[in-house]
Amino acid sequence: MPNRRNANTKSRTANTHKSRQITRAAAAHTSERISGEAQDTLRSGLNAVAQESQRATDQVTQLVTRSAARGEELTRRSAQGMELLTQTSTALTRGFQDLSREWLTLAQARLQRNVDAMSAIAGCRSLPELLKVQTELVRDNLQHTLEGTRRMIEVSTRIANETSQTVTQQASGHAQRAAA
Repeated sequence: MPNRRNANTKSRTANTHKSRQITRAAAAHTSERISGEAQDTLRSGLNAVAQESQRATDQVTQLVTRSAARGEELTRRSAQGMELLTQTSTALTRGFQDLSREWLTLAQARLQRNVDAMSAIAGCRSLPELLKVQTELVRDNLQHTLEGTRRMIEVSTRIANETSQTVTQQASGHAQRAAA
């Protein structure tokens, strides 16, 4: 019996040993399979993240490119607007200087005529002579007022034409550059 027990014990030990080897092999195989699946899942997840990152990067790049193009366009338009404003302001300033000069010339001439008229009135010796000088003064003042008004209108018209030409030239130039 002791031999039988020993044989049974050896057989059980061999079976246990074999069972452990099978279990280890199965565990190793399962571990490799799970590890492979985990790697595949991880790889798939990383690929998805990479694709999403690339798409987000592409979208941001497109947005930045569009924003930059819009910014450049707005900057160009602002510069054109400032150029037009500067040229128009220059033409208007020149025009207002011309108007001021013309008005001052008219005022000086009128002042001189009034001084001359006062001298003529002071030199009158009779009422008919005074009426004659006063009538000439009124007629002369009316004539000079009309002449001064005509000159002011001419200067104003010239200013308006110059300013209009400046705006038209700028608009044409911008339209040609925009078409190019």
